[in-house]
Amino acid sequence: MPRDLLISLRDPHDPMAQQELRCFRDTTGLASLEIVHASAAPLDDRLLDEARMFFFGGSGAYSVLDPHPWVRQMLDFLVRVVDRKVPAWASCFGFQGLSLALGGEVNRDDARQELGVYSIDLTAAATDDPLFGPLPARFHAQLGHHDHVDRLPAGVTLLCTGTGAMIENQAFKVNNAPFWATQFHPELNKATTFERWNYYRSLYSKDEASAAATDRAMAEAPDTLEVQTVMRRFAEWAATTR
Repeated sequence: MPRDLLISLRDPHDPMAQQELRCFRDTTGLASLEIVHASAAPLDDRLLDEARMFFFGGSGAYSVLDPHPWVRQMLDFLVRVVDRKVPAWASCFGFQGLSLALGGEVNRDDARQELGVYSIDLTAAATDDPLFGPLPARFHAQLGHHDHVDRLPAGVTLLCTGTGAMIENQAFKVNNAPFWATQFHPELNKATTFERWNYYRSLYSKDEASAAATDRAMAEAPDTLEVQTVMRRFAEWAATTR
């Protein structure tokens, strides 16, 4: 049977890996979605042969710029997914990794980190996209990252840009492959983002006053259920094409 796979960029002992799996399962409707930990298992061609679709998520403890061998292997695997044209989705770390693997530029700047709910705009190209086209021209999305994509790789189409966000490049599709990627997290909502923030908060803020301000901002922010519909559209689309 074809397998639907979440390639986790979190350590196996990280409880947010299972939380992420739950979030992807809930928003896609794929109850059978399996998790594979890139840091603990080789990403080989067997996965490419068996997969119906792939998901790549975030990574609270790691950066795509880290020199860990498994991170380099994951970048190579992303290119192979593109070459094999397996339907795939990438959020956050996955978005940055795909950008870097295809020749884009990724940088880390903690002064430009984004955490919480931001407004995102569709580009003109997104209106014809089967996943993003049904969304309004401006919507809210969950963000949580340190690294960002300063220059997109060649061969992709920009679908979303930041408005309330500090980072412009927020979503793209690979032109000749069924691979979509977003800097934001459509698999998260207000409650699940707050859950993740509580676990990783020491990585984002060492200052109690700053952390308390983030708590208040997240509590007062709108929910982002509208953008979550993208995940089910992707899963339904991929299931009919593979």
